Amino acid sequence: MEILSLNAQHEGRTHDAHIWRMSQLYQYMRRSYEEGDQCHWLLGDSGYPLQLWLTTPISNPPPDSPEERYNAHHRQARSCVERCIGAWKAWFRCLRKDRTLHYSPECAGILINVCAILHNMALYYRVSHPAIAADEFLDDEEENEAHLPMDGVATRRRIVVQHFA
Repeated sequence: MEILSLNAQHEGRTHDAHIWRMSQLYQYMRRSYEEGDQCHWLLGDSGYPLQLWLTTPISNPPPDSPEERYNAHHRQARSCVERCIGAWKAWFRCLRKDRTLHYSPECAGILINVCAILHNMALYYRVSHPAIAADEFLDDEEENEAHLPMDGVATRRRIVVQHFA
């Protein structure tokens, strides 16, 4: 899977949701949705905010429910992203969570961008990546259902009812 969008301008401890809100893709999706293009969604893990155009997993759905089926399909669709990140970290060990880039944030950002470019070049030239360790896959964070925006909840509920009920 090719890396199409990357923001390496923030330190590693910066929350995904903050980076997301500052991204060009966020601005594009928000503007498109406000202008009436309401048939496209992005998939995010629970570290991202549920929004009209960004769907996230449902926390603790009942067994054998439409919500559980939604989560299963959501997880399956996101697995290609998880595999891409795992392959990227297997190839470029400096990106692993136990490694630290001992450079200024600006220099570290450049190194991360270069790793993404080299990853895409390896795909283009069909260079195989090293084996992916199981610990390279990302874990979903738990979401707090009480703080979800109602319009995002309504959109996600509509998707569940239309496609998984």
